[in-house]
Amino acid sequence: MSKVSYMRRTVIVDLFLRILSLYVLRRMTWSVRNSLNDSSVSSSTSNGSNGRTRIIRVIQEFQSKLGSKIQEVKKNLPMKLLFFLVGFYCATAFATVIGQTGDWDILSAALAVAVVEVIGALMYGASLPLVSMNRGLFVLLNYWKAGLTLGLFLDSFKY
Repeated sequence: MSKVSYMRRTVIVDLFLRILSLYVLRRMTWSVRNSLNDSSVSSSTSNGSNGRTRIIRVIQEFQSKLGSKIQEVKKNLPMKLLFFLVGFYCATAFATVIGQTGDWDILSAALAVAVVEVIGALMYGASLPLVSMNRGLFVLLNYWKAGLTLGLFLDSFKY
């Protein structure tokens, strides 16, 4: 056996032993991560959280996050619904008026796409200082855009 071949085998065996030792080390010191709050739970059987089991902690964390999301949605809900319905009405009026004459179909569709894209860019690309100052207005315009889009989609099935 040549010296180069012996060195390759030694390097491969050394690499294999290191990977195996890392695997065994990780298996011995495992920890389970909680999926909601990323807190570590050791492999021992003690809870350390006032007698609550892990499933109870997960359920309570889910309830608190769901409650905060519901409160966030309920904030300014009438204005959001109003802008959504106004967008739906604008879509119906837009499709009816533009559908009367076939001359402006392409330009009006391009205008509608441009308006939707600009509102989306302002809503989700919040790097501009103008957007951060008027965040509530752009949220309401986003609801108008959603109503317009849904209205145009549903209006396409009329004929």
